[in-house]
Amino acid sequence: MRRSATIFWQVFLTTLATVLAVVVMVGLVARTALSRAFDTYLLEMAARQASHNGQGMMGRGMGRIMLGQAEQTFIKSVDGAVLLAGLAAVLLAIVIAYFLARRLSDPIRQLEVAALALADGDLSSRTEPSGPHEIAMLGEAFNHMAQRLEDSEELRRRMVADVAHELRNPIAAARAQAEGMAEGVLPVNEQRLGSLVEDMGHLTRLVDDLQELALAEAGRLSYERSGVDMAALACRAVEAVAVTATPGVAVTCEAPNAVRVFGDEGRLSQVVRNLLSNAIRHTAEGSVTVRVTVEDDEAVVRVVDTGEGIPAEDLPRVFQRFYRADSARASDTGGAGLGLAITARIVHDHDGDVFAESTPGGGATVGFRLPLSR
Repeated sequence: MRRSATIFWQVFLTTLATVLAVVVMVGLVARTALSRAFDTYLLEMAARQASHNGQGMMGRGMGRIMLGQAEQTFIKSVDGAVLLAGLAAVLLAIVIAYFLARRLSDPIRQLEVAALALADGDLSSRTEPSGPHEIAMLGEAFNHMAQRLEDSEELRRRMVADVAHELRNPIAAARAQAEGMAEGVLPVNEQRLGSLVEDMGHLTRLVDDLQELALAEAGRLSYERSGVDMAALACRAVEAVAVTATPGVAVTCEAPNAVRVFGDEGRLSQVVRNLLSNAIRHTAEGSVTVRVTVEDDEAVVRVVDTGEGIPAEDLPRVFQRFYRADSARASDTGGAGLGLAITARIVHDHDGDVFAESTPGGGATVGFRLPLSR
């Protein structure tokens, strides 16, 4: 591809050419107007002299013949002044064009350097927004894009590390048991085989969750929408999940007669069950309650537990993938930390919002809002 002139030279030469054209035009107009005015003056002077001498009017050519040394000197001085002014204007134009071109080209050149560094893998590359408003806004947009890319890369690295961590434990446990039984170190009995089946089941659930999360984040989850009674759906979810609670933990449902929304009943049931399962895993005693209310033309579902709560600094991260891998959620509580990430995507696809509230040591409230069906 043929390379065109840089923006510096384009702006510099364009500005200089424009100023030169203006200077030449103004000089020519001024020189012509002054010449005509001077000719008129000479003719008037010649006419007065002829009238005084009784010779009548003299022609234009005669007026030119009467030019003396003083008049010729005046004409030359005017021409010199016009030329000097033109040269001064050209020098000023060069200075102005140079600084204008630099003001426009420097921020773009910095942006080019930062973009090339970003393309080469330096995700920390940034530019200093400067120059005219539009170019400065372009620099800010570039910095925002670079920050998003850096965040995405960091998230990708964390996800790879978390997936490796989640897969390593059950695979290592299953391998150790299988090798032990194969070498005769461990007895082959129903308990050992059951443990292997449990490890394989954990791996299967993890792979299924990862696949579903990938589909959710790609916007490829399928939905079959219809009218759904969130009150009845929440209470059915409570009945199904309550059996997994720790003995002594009460799992209840508080809901009005009917709260209608428009959505996929199966996916919304999955959302409520995910929230319930998460609350039950972190509630060793007390209760887990699902409350369905109507607030400002929205159906609001809250899952309230009396567990250990969530530290305030971790609340914004509750719906991130692999959240339970953080110190706030010990790995011995089960789950891969993908359920709430999938939940958030399903709710957002239904034009709703998720939220989390907590008092450390006093339980947590995690839920979502959906627009009511009209």
